[in-house]
Amino acid sequence: MRIALTGGIASGKSTIARMLAEKGAVILDADEAARRAVRPGQPAWVRLREILGPDFFDPATGELKRRKLRERIIRDEALRSRVNAAVHPAVLETMEAAWRDCCLREPTRPVIFDIPLLYEAKLEEAFDCVVLAYADPEIQVRRLHRRDGVSLEEARKTLTMQLPIQWKRRRAHVVIDNSGDLESTRRQVDALWEKLMRRERLCRKDTPTTWS
Repeated sequence: MRIALTGGIASGKSTIARMLAEKGAVILDADEAARRAVRPGQPAWVRLREILGPDFFDPATGELKRRKLRERIIRDEALRSRVNAAVHPAVLETMEAAWRDCCLREPTRPVIFDIPLLYEAKLEEAFDCVVLAYADPEIQVRRLHRRDGVSLEEARKTLTMQLPIQWKRRRAHVVIDNSGDLESTRRQVDALWEKLMRRERLCRKDTPTTWS
């Protein structure tokens, strides 16, 4: 079964991915694949240089200035679309290759695609089950404010770069509510893992499963 884990900014997706990895799942991390894709000299990096110009790259190392880019694409939706179009194909190619390799080497081990922008990239139909890391939007804002040291206003603007978390909640097959404490999240991850170990089907598009 092809399983995707997604969420929203500061919704706790990384925490859930870490818990699943501790239980033995293979996590294919789209963010990590994206970091590799934009290393100096890679095709996606070359394309970004063409789109952005040299100001968005460190003059000494050639590294992409990720924070500066994020601040820019918050305000520029057209640029955000061009950047995504330049990077996403390389990310997906890397993850698909890793998934095929895992299926060959360890066919019974759960493999989970960790894709923050799953719905934004219109990839949900490629998966049998979508697990959503959910947090109330105001909790997302406060977490982002504390985590990244940005103002509450900037945190709210950052959330607008993604589809609303409530919209995603209505479309996911499994919802893990990460609005509370870690123990609550862990109980929900435990319940998900038990179902994965029993090979139960989790994809019920009409009625998402929610554990809280």
